[in-house]
Amino acid sequence: MRKRRGASTVRLGGFAQQLRVLTARYAQVLLGDLSTLLILLLQAPLIGWLCSLVWGEMERETPALYFVLVLSAIWFGAINACREVVKERAIYQREALLGVRPSAYILSKLLLLGLLGLAQALLLQIALEWRLALAGPFLLQSLILFSASLSGVGLGLCVSTLATRQERAVAAIPLLLLPQILFSEFVVPAEAQGDLVAFGEKLMPLYWGYEAFAESAALEVDWGYLFAALSALTLGGVALALLPILLLPLTARAPL
Repeated sequence: MRKRRGASTVRLGGFAQQLRVLTARYAQVLLGDLSTLLILLLQAPLIGWLCSLVWGEMERETPALYFVLVLSAIWFGAINACREVVKERAIYQREALLGVRPSAYILSKLLLLGLLGLAQALLLQIALEWRLALAGPFLLQSLILFSASLSGVGLGLCVSTLATRQERAVAAIPLLLLPQILFSEFVVPAEAQGDLVAFGEKLMPLYWGYEAFAESAALEVDWGYLFAALSALTLGGVALALLPILLLPLTARAPL
């Protein structure tokens, strides 16, 4: 049994078969809009180049640079994902009636958006290090930025699952990123933070991404703390990325 809409076809079967077909279809969608894909990819080297101009003038990196890099990675993931469910709401509603699983549908998005986030993380670093060599292992810092991007993808997919229109999903992204900046030591120093701000800061992917990146660039790395921060960032990102699987069946019943 299969469902056809235009050139796209979904064959119903087990989870693995659905995931394979949905991933292949989503890859065709992404590659079919090369201009948008190139714009998303070019964001990363552009921001990396701008960072190299700012910090290259100082001829040294600072903690603020690590903060900007992690924030940029979260932004990439969120903006990449925020429209990807809501724009296909009508398609998914029809396919869900035929047995398409929410888990296969969301994971098909997550796999390719994760690859896109990884490419952006690498392009961001390469553009930055073309002029300013960062302290710390390149691949480890790539992993940290990728994990931050995964958190952004999770946020974006949650927004996209709950939103009723694409423009509303895009407009919600700054509202999700702003608290991560406000609940940080760069706005309120640690010694001046109240209990609420200190607790809120620990819930933010930006906090754990910054902590991991800053520790990776330290002269004497505390590997235990770095692993703990990276684990918190990664587990939080995975949880955010899988949350839409629970939300999708609820929102799929809503009228368009």
